[in-house]
Formats: sequence, structure tokens, C-alpha cells
Amino acid sequence: MNFASKPIVITGAASGIGAATAAHLRRLGASLIGVDRNVPEAFEGPFIQGDLSTFEGVEAIASEVGRLAPEGIGGLANIAGVPGTAPWRTVLEINVFAVRDLTRALVTRMEPGSSVVNLASSVAWEWRANAQELAVFAMEPNREKALEAVAGAMEADGESYLFSKQCVMLLSGELAAENLSAGVRVNSVSPGPVQTPILNDFKADHGAAKVEGAAALLGRFGEPEDIAEVIAFLLSEQSRWVNGTDVRVDGGLTAYRISAVASRA
Repeated sequence: MNFASKPIVITGAASGIGAATAAHLRRLGASLIGVDRNVPEAFEGPFIQGDLSTFEGVEAIASEVGRLAPEGIGGLANIAGVPGTAPWRTVLEINVFAVRDLTRALVTRMEPGSSVVNLASSVAWEWRANAQELAVFAMEPNREKALEAVAGAMEADGESYLFSKQCVMLLSGELAAENLSAGVRVNSVSPGPVQTPILNDFKADHGAAKVEGAAALLGRFGEPEDIAEVIAFLLSEQSRWVNGTDVRVDGGLTAYRISAVASRA
């Protein structure tokens, strides 16, 4: 894979899938700008310690990217996210609004042919059934108004993570449509359970038996590198005709769960 000389911005670069993506892209010769609230032990390239949980924090990060890369960037990987064990407002601010607002802030710094990749989740595969509700929330310009509108539901059912990743699915298509004329592609990647520092939070949120059962069915948990290679492909020119879609990277877990094989079992 050949990457433009302009750097790729990776959020969540300090650990897990973000760190694996950064390492893989470096091996492929890409230059990078890392973003995270935590400072990594080592990062090859400029690093921005920032807060994605507020609009002001996103603006500050975008401004710093502009300072570090005055000639523009070659792509954006929105990998930073928090699990459903975090406060629901934090989950929605970081997993949804940071993706939307950072993409819109940085896409003007990308030339035609550039790519944005968002991290969704295989748990969100049924998002189209709730597309209207998701759009009302995710496309609302006023963050506080949007959060207040869903407060009752979030506090009642506690499914902020599922809702946030369904929003990412919807946003990827909306942002792809917004940027067709600019020639910038936007896609998402949906991992299943992955062996990362937040796997235990994932178990707590979704149920340890269900998550462990998935690993038993597939033979292992996913590894960050399994996801990183797909993200790199979507950032590269090799995926130039892939736009506005989601790539599920879960070892076949979702396919099994919705199959006739599983229903017979």
C-alpha cells in the first residue's frame, strides 16, 4: 500500500486498536499525527494530548493538527472511544459527536482521494431499524439539545454504547454523502470482541458469558492487528471505490448469530 506524504491523523493512538493501527501504518511507510487523552510510552511522529469529550476540545485538536500539518493531511482514523461502563454522556460525546465534529473540522484539510475511517462495532449491525432516531440525534448541531432529548432513554436502558456505535454507522454514510464532491471517502469498521485494555469493560457492559462465549465459538478474541490491517486498507488507495459503507471484522460472529445454523443449535 502506498500512502501520500501527508500525515494521517489517528485518534485513540495510545493503546489498543489505535496503537496497533499506528504501528501498522508506520510499517507501511505512512507519517502520522497521534491524538489521545493519554500520552503513549512511544509514538513515532507528532502527538497531541487532547480532550475529545467537548466541542472546544475537538476544536483545539483540529487547530493543533493545522499547526503541525499546514499543507494538509492524508486521512483520518477516528478510533478513540469509551465503553458503556463510562457515564452515558461521555460515551455519546466521544463516540458520536467527536467523530462527527473532528471529521468535519479536518476534512477541509484533505485533498481528493483522502479517506476517513470510523470505528463502529459489530453489536450495532441492526442500526437501520433505528435510522430515523439515530439521525435526529447524531445530526443535531446543538450537542446539549441532543443529549437532553435522549437522557431518559439512556438512563433507563443503559445502552449508550450500542446507541453510540449505531450512530457511527449512520454518520459514516452521512459524512460520505456530504463529502462526495470533495472526493473524500468515509467508511466504518465494526470489530467484534477484541483483546484490548477495555475488554473487561466490554464484558461488564454486554455480559461476560456472552463475550466469553463469542471467543469460544470463534476460537479466540480478535487482536488489535486484525482490525488495524482493515483500517489501513480503507485509508489506502486500494479501497478507492469503497465509500459510505461498513466493514464487519468479527471473525464471522454476527453471521453465525443470525444464521439458520445458530437457530438450529
